[in-house]
This record gives sequence, structure tokens and C-alpha cells, in this order.
Amino acid sequence: MPFVVIPDTPSVLITVTDDALREVAHGMGTIETTLPPGIYRIEQRFAGAVDSQFAEVGTEAFTERLPLPRVPAPAPVERTATTQPAHQEAALRWSRQSTHRRGEPTLMVLLRNLRRGWRLDPYALQISAESGEAVDGGADGWQVDPQQGWTAWSGRLAPGGYRLRLREPSGDGLPLAQALWVSEGWTTLVFVSNGPQGPMPQHASVEMVSAGTGWSPADEALSLAREAALSGLRQGIDLMSDKQLFPMLDSGRVDPFLGIVGAHAMLLDRSPDLTRLDDVVQRLTPHVPGHPDVAALRTLFDGPPAQVASPPMLAASCQLLIRADGIDPGVIKDGSVAENVAEHLVGRGVWTTWLEEDRRLAAGARGGLVLRGDDARARGPRPLAADAASRVEAYVQEIADLSGTFVGEVLRDMPRDELCRRTGLPHKPVDEAIQRLRGATGEEPG
Repeated sequence: MPFVVIPDTPSVLITVTDDALREVAHGMGTIETTLPPGIYRIEQRFAGAVDSQFAEVGTEAFTERLPLPRVPAPAPVERTATTQPAHQEAALRWSRQSTHRRGEPTLMVLLRNLRRGWRLDPYALQISAESGEAVDGGADGWQVDPQQGWTAWSGRLAPGGYRLRLREPSGDGLPLAQALWVSEGWTTLVFVSNGPQGPMPQHASVEMVSAGTGWSPADEALSLAREAALSGLRQGIDLMSDKQLFPMLDSGRVDPFLGIVGAHAMLLDRSPDLTRLDDVVQRLTPHVPGHPDVAALRTLFDGPPAQVASPPMLAASCQLLIRADGIDPGVIKDGSVAENVAEHLVGRGVWTTWLEEDRRLAAGARGGLVLRGDDARARGPRPLAADAASRVEAYVQEIADLSGTFVGEVLRDMPRDELCRRTGLPHKPVDEAIQRLRGATGEEPG
């Protein structure tokens, strides 16, 4: 009999199994097939949510529209499981009005409880300059509504790079930071979920709106597409239908960051349309000049790459820059914040996240997190990793040990750009490690 199921949004992955748990249909979006009479299980997967139901196919054609799975979302988007009117009102207000000083905000951060009753620390998050100095005004800079379960910061910051971090180290004791970027003429909106263990910035959602216009919950389709794309980036798989992807790629004038996320979602395809992607990047560039995520995408195409000094917001963008820097040293500016971040990356979701070395050492000096030196074992755990060049040296030595060859042969067989790609590090620490290894083996550095 004809069997048709139609999901509520296009990028839903649907799997149909029979009563013996055998897969009989699978695909993204609408499923149209024929099935013999029987009982079937219909499973939907969308943006990390899974929903299933049973259906009986009899002697007539079966057609059913499937409701959207209950998707949790950091932004209070309509038709998600975690939308709340009070949080929408907060986003509408503070995306147009500053909580810190005066002027139209260029950055808004909204931390909100996804469930009532969870403990919310209203000052758990901190916004800092690239130097590490806090720019959010401390507790006085945040607006708090403990009854409705949200806390918000908004203010006017100069264009450039910033950091979002926990005021105190996370539960695993690591002082981590995430990259933020503010563009001229735009307001960057960051929505952070608060869970049972506190803020989860690694699962944040980011939007951009023209300065002064503020957030709007109106376009549900694009908001749901954003969540599907971010879920795909977290898992490293293509979860986007063309019906949702193409509007994202054309959103540069409305939300450039949506176009950036869509471009990376497109790259998850096994055979991405690079001509279309090039067109997307060219259209994004004039809207957000200097944006490091756009600069990262431009490294995929011919032409002189931009020199990047600030880390991009997306981890996928950071990997593009590191790869380009291994081939063309200087894409990541030597001595820049971007270079330091690239050497201390930590895998936490889709956002560029790194271990803040200065905060870690400062905490260690106070008898806190970790210390370098001989007394590290007595005073606490040793650092998670040595400096970047030492990590490269250890990697090369491990290859030599496993292959039963010499370090010098590994260096001769593996070009620098390949070593950068494998270690996920920019050219500078890789060059330093190569020089040290060659010196140790008695070869002429070069």
C-alpha cells in the first residue's frame, strides 16, 4: 500500500522499521514508498532530538503528517520544547536596550534556565576583551530575573574579538574561553542554556541582527534550520536538506552568521558545491568585513588569504585557518591571540574553545588548578598537555617508535603542512618542533 509520512520541517531524518526491527525506509524529509500491511515504527531525528511512534498500515493508503520532535534549543524559538514567553520578552528587550552603560547594544548574552527549578547563578558568565580583561562591568552589568530564570547582559562594544567564559572554572577545573566577535553595524546575540550543572556555553546558539533592530522570533523556519545545522556540526555529519540549507546561504543581509553556519553545513556534504560556496563567501564579505569566520572560509578559494589575528567563533573555521596556515605561514598572524588560541584548543562542541593558560597558571600559583615544575605532583595534577611544540615533538617521536624508524626519516617523509594538519596546530609551533628535532638528531636545521 502507498505509505507517505511528511515531517513538520524538512531536515528531519526519518527511519521506518517493521515489526521484526528491519529497516524498510530511510531518508531526510518526506518519505514516499509502498509497504505491505502491518505495524511499523516511525522514528524522527532532528537537532539532537529523537521521537518515535507506531503506525498501522491496513488495506488503504497511509498518509500522516509528523509533529516536530521536542527539540531543546538555547534560543527561545517557537515550536521548540524550551521556548518560554518570558525569555522571549527578555531577548526582545535586551537585544535593543543595554544593561551595561548606554547606547544600542552590539552584543547580547542571554543565559536562561531550560527547566524551572534549576539553580541559576546570575553572574556565572563573564565577557572579556581579547586581553582577558573583563568588559561586562561585573554583577552591575547584568540584569537578572530569578523568578523567570534568566540573566542578561547587553552593551555597546567596539568591533573586534572578545571572550565568553565562566567566571569560575568549570566542573572539571578548566578555565576555558569561547571566541566572540562583534561586527560594525551588527548586534551579536548569544543564547546560552543553563542546565542542572550550570551554564553550558559549549551548546550556545549565536545570531546576528542589524544594530538597533533587535532579536525577532518570527522566522521559525530559519531558527530551526540553524539548530539542525549546529547539530550536524557537532556530530560532523550532513543533517541539512537543500530546502532548509539554501535560505541559510542567502541570509547574509538578514543574519550573516546564519550564512556562515550554512556554509560549514554545506562543507559536510561529501561533494560540496564549491562554486556556490564561493558565491556565498563573496556575498558575506562586504556585510561583515574582517570577520575571522568569513576569512577562514575564504582560504578555500584562490586569492591572497587575509591575515587573521583574532580567533573565529566556529571551531570548524579555526581548523580551516590552521590548515591554511600550515600551507601558507602567516595566515594566522604570528604572536596574535588567534595563534595562542590555536595552540591551546579544547574540543567542546562547535565553538572555538581554548584553555586560558594565564588563568590556569594564576590559579595554580594560588594552590588551585595545576602547576608546572617539580612540585606539581605534590601540589596537584600535572598540566593536561605540554606546550604546543613539545606536543608536536611527542607526536613525531611516537610515529617513529610505531613504525620502527628514525625521527629524521619521519621529518623527511612528512611535509610541514601535513604535520600541521595531523596535529591541528599552526605553523609556528610545528616549525619550532622540527628545528628542535633536527638539532637533536644532528641534522642541520633548515
